[in-house]
Amino acid sequence: MLIARIYILRHGETDENRAHIIQGQRDTLLNAAGKRQAAMAIDVFRDVNLDFAFASDLRRATETAEIILKDHPNRDKITLIQEKKLRERCLGKLEGKHLSERRQQTGVDETAESVASFVDRALSWWDTEIIANLAVTPGNVSHEVLVVSHGGFISSLVKNLISSGRVWAEPEQVANWTCLNLSITTIVVEEGSKPTLASYSDISHLKTEELVQYNADVLKAAGL
Repeated sequence: MLIARIYILRHGETDENRAHIIQGQRDTLLNAAGKRQAAMAIDVFRDVNLDFAFASDLRRATETAEIILKDHPNRDKITLIQEKKLRERCLGKLEGKHLSERRQQTGVDETAESVASFVDRALSWWDTEIIANLAVTPGNVSHEVLVVSHGGFISSLVKNLISSGRVWAEPEQVANWTCLNLSITTIVVEEGSKPTLASYSDISHLKTEELVQYNADVLKAAGL
């Protein structure tokens, strides 16, 4: 029996994304392209019986979720939960600087959130909100859950869900851990079995030439 299907989206594009500026927990906004991207996901979820929605409380994530949910058939039944635990990793003094400066950094940045703390925050959110709360709902009720967060958060969450044994994935299922804007990562939770990674950073629903080129630029900038 299906207990929950979790759809984890990265927010739409910001001006900082386009300029390869490190955002971290800076509260940046969707640009015009980002708002168009979020609107592309409306049809993806129109016929999905969503009953829960979570978003990072940073505005680029919250606004993405609000655009997707605005005209959803279940909108009056869904409360969008804005969650600090879904924020991107805080990158301290690197925030606001060009991505190239992160690549040049050596040693430990004491102003940034530690990797261990970041991973603990991500897994704590999953264990509490998904497994403890949603997966134990009594009765024959399954859930369709929308989650909107950030690229670094999503990649770190999924990597560590798999490495910790919380989620099962096919060997080599994820060849590239870059999480693209408005991509959808889907995890399926079924009764009596380990949650399964169904897809990672899927952008098959995004068809515009503008976004295809933008995501190609992201991969190129990442050296992939």
